[in-house]
Amino acid sequence: MSDLSMSDLSARIEGLYETIARTRMADIGILNPRLGVSMRGLRRYGENHVGILVTPWFMNLLFLPVNVPGSPGGGIPPRIGSPRTFALPSGTYEGIAGHELDLGWHWSCSLFSPMFEFADMEGAVETADVSLDLLFDAPEGARGNEAGQSGTSEEFRAAMVRPENHGTLDSRLAAIEAREAEAVAEAEARIAESPELETDAPRSLDRRALFGLRRSEEQQG
Repeated sequence: MSDLSMSDLSARIEGLYETIARTRMADIGILNPRLGVSMRGLRRYGENHVGILVTPWFMNLLFLPVNVPGSPGGGIPPRIGSPRTFALPSGTYEGIAGHELDLGWHWSCSLFSPMFEFADMEGAVETADVSLDLLFDAPEGARGNEAGQSGTSEEFRAAMVRPENHGTLDSRLAAIEAREAEAVAEAEARIAESPELETDAPRSLDRRALFGLRRSEEQQG
């Protein structure tokens, strides 16, 4: 995969999972029809390409090795379903090995599954983008070599390919939460008129709690 650009690799992943959504997953009742497929923030970090994959049935943190297992420098291919620990600036995360013919070996860490909590694709994509910011945000005083890099945390963070963001993390989280609250209120109003629509109602999500931000804020208070 080292000969592919990030945009080409993202497009390959999206095309693969769009096909899976139309075929293998088409008759499985866990797809959120409001959502599509999007590969978010794919970048090289250490010996892996890392990003978050959004689909109608899951949102996963994805690790794709630069050197394919079984090739020179790629190590021995893993067993499907076997775990492996990956280090990011924010900490370590356990991925589960998987394999697709059109993608190869990869490891997935589940963030959300299923995806019925999301009212629309915009909210799902923004949640993925904010989650990436949190995952690649090193704790104060962290050293780069703890995440497989050399130098200080500022040096290895500067070396990462990070998408441009608009607004602070708090403001972006607040905007997402406000839209979700509005979507929930609208869904509840529809349910009040037509109770049979209850299964289509999105649930409110606490994105800050996903990565322990609520707990840290409470401790600081």
